[in-house]
Amino acid sequence: MKMKAWLISILLTINVLAQDVTVELKVIDENKTAVKDAIVEIQQINNRQRSITDSLGLTKLIAKTGDAKITIRHLSYRQYKSNLKINTDTLIIIQLSTRLIKLNEITVTATGYKANTAEVANFVEVIDEETFDKFLPNSFSDILKTGTSIYIRDYGGTPAQLKTISLRGTGSEHTVFMLNGVRISSFQNGVFDLSLIPADVIERIEIIHSNMSSLYGADAIGGVVNVITKRKNNFTEFNIATGSFGTRKFNFNFSGSVKNLNYLASFTRNYGAGNFHYKYKLGNNEITLNRKNAHFNISDFYINFSSQNISFSTLYLRSARGIPAPTTKFDPSNTATQFDEDINLTLSITKPFASSILKANFLFKNSLLKYTNNDLIIAGSGISSYSHNLLFSGVITYLFKTNFDLLLVPGFEVSFGIANGNSFEKAKRINTGLFLTAEKKLEVQSLLTTRIYIMLRNDRFSDFGNKFIYKIGINSGIPKNPLLSLKFSYGTGFRAPTFNDLYWYGSGNKNLKPETSKSYDFGFVLFSESAKKFIKEFKFEASIFNIDITNRIVWLPSEENQNLWKPINIDEVNSRGIEFSGEIAFSNFLKLSGNFSISQSIRKNKRTADDATQNKQLIYIPKSTGNFGVHLSFEKMFLLLQTNYVGLRYTTETNDRWLQPYVVVDATFGFNYQVKLFSGSVKFSIKNLFNENYETIVGYPMPLRNYLVEFSMQIKNQTKQKGEVK
Repeated sequence: MKMKAWLISILLTINVLAQDVTVELKVIDENKTAVKDAIVEIQQINNRQRSITDSLGLTKLIAKTGDAKITIRHLSYRQYKSNLKINTDTLIIIQLSTRLIKLNEITVTATGYKANTAEVANFVEVIDEETFDKFLPNSFSDILKTGTSIYIRDYGGTPAQLKTISLRGTGSEHTVFMLNGVRISSFQNGVFDLSLIPADVIERIEIIHSNMSSLYGADAIGGVVNVITKRKNNFTEFNIATGSFGTRKFNFNFSGSVKNLNYLASFTRNYGAGNFHYKYKLGNNEITLNRKNAHFNISDFYINFSSQNISFSTLYLRSARGIPAPTTKFDPSNTATQFDEDINLTLSITKPFASSILKANFLFKNSLLKYTNNDLIIAGSGISSYSHNLLFSGVITYLFKTNFDLLLVPGFEVSFGIANGNSFEKAKRINTGLFLTAEKKLEVQSLLTTRIYIMLRNDRFSDFGNKFIYKIGINSGIPKNPLLSLKFSYGTGFRAPTFNDLYWYGSGNKNLKPETSKSYDFGFVLFSESAKKFIKEFKFEASIFNIDITNRIVWLPSEENQNLWKPINIDEVNSRGIEFSGEIAFSNFLKLSGNFSISQSIRKNKRTADDATQNKQLIYIPKSTGNFGVHLSFEKMFLLLQTNYVGLRYTTETNDRWLQPYVVVDATFGFNYQVKLFSGSVKFSIKNLFNENYETIVGYPMPLRNYLVEFSMQIKNQTKQKGEVK
């Protein structure tokens, strides 16, 4: 009897030891954000389980009670390994650490939720603070010009002069700019002045090279630029810079936390005379002249409050600048000035549930512009114009996964804009949009992963009606190292007529229709990493694109009065090209990066029977652009060489005049230091190292060789925040 009881006891013990339990894991990053598509593996004796986290960072595995080894891998994070003892059903939360060098970035702009750039259906670039901080940028455009297929139209070179973007050979009005996920592009003119975003408050920039109207509505025909501002930096920082044009710059950042609330405040003032030397062609000779009336005085104040699920930001910018006259005549001088005042309030709220996420983003924007020019006399007096814009916008999305392993993200967007000024009628617009993003992932024994994306959107505008658009995208590739993914997308888009198009005094056309577009992209991305080889990380991406725009809005002389220009829907434009981008990280001391694009943007229609401008390249659209960067690090010292190339640009619609290609090289040298509690850096930058004489717009010369020196000092906050993992 005792023997029988003893045998039963052994059998029961073995049964307990062999009991199946459920291990549920949630994988997050340093910002407590869910990590999607992390590979989770649990190893035990005679048992090995493997799974992949979903969009909420969750996954479940069946394990045996007892000792186990857990491994988590993700291309954008350091590998996690740990031993643990499993006794019962359990939930484990694991935080991954971001790689120091991260070529395979995470984006929210391409899909509306967190997705890896290698896994979406479009060409995506992410520029983070660590990358552009080495450029020693003096303006937002200094950062953007390093992007692929991007051309910056710069009206003067100094930080405050008007700067607009051309992406993939489209117009400035075909790129949507967003601040923290909510659009800030103007309803009034559709063009965003890059000088109105201070570089010092930017945490990262996401650039989507594709038609994204199916997700973000009107105007996103060429792409989307999403600027994400800083939330916290855990130190107090002072930055002082001086340089050419009489530039003086001061920046102060302060951050901290109270319980679970983080705060960051930043103030920047950047001012200078702005005058610089340029070369003017007089007969067969070139003479050096001094640019006049280019003074600037920019102040901005930024503050952010954030906790785990909520973030509120205020960005105030005040800019006063001189507007130099075009250099179409010898040594021009004028007194034109422009004053801008911009207030941006953004609120982001995230509410995670057990198997879904609710997210809401809101924005209020108040913009005031005043322009005066007493040198240009019209009807007996100078020009004094102003415009005042108010924009309220909100986006609500809900992310969940169905029983068919289908990820759905329905959403609702509403925008309300009001504009008034002395050049156009008072205007208002209410835009409501309903949209849906769907993602279906198909796997073939972990050897091949295919993602199918479908995006649908319907917009209603109070001033011209409804617009329905769609997009389908496919990403298919090998999810292992090296990673290779093929990308394809096709979709429709549109651009809404602006307030200026519709309501300009004496010229507006209230019968305008929206521009429409059809576009496709095809490309691939290759990514590889190695902890042991000389080449640590490698990324190469290529993309072919084609964009057809119909009903393009163009301002032309009226048939009734050739002196009166009016906007009409007339042009058909095709933009197509190929773009390449790559990065290589060698060990810990050398990183090479570069991109190159070739594009053609032509107007296909005839405006008149003998139209000599048909099938000609659009003006100020370069046929090719490129960038190449070399980043060297030696212990605490670093050197960065950045080369920007822009090809031929025509300045007339008949293509009989043009601006020559140019190559501009910028060099930045610096070193980091640390003395007890203090740390920081000293940087010296030479812009236009080889004294290139060039223009991006006829009559607006760019500065010759100039310099900028910056000294920064940081004091690390000593307080350990709740939940922080050392």
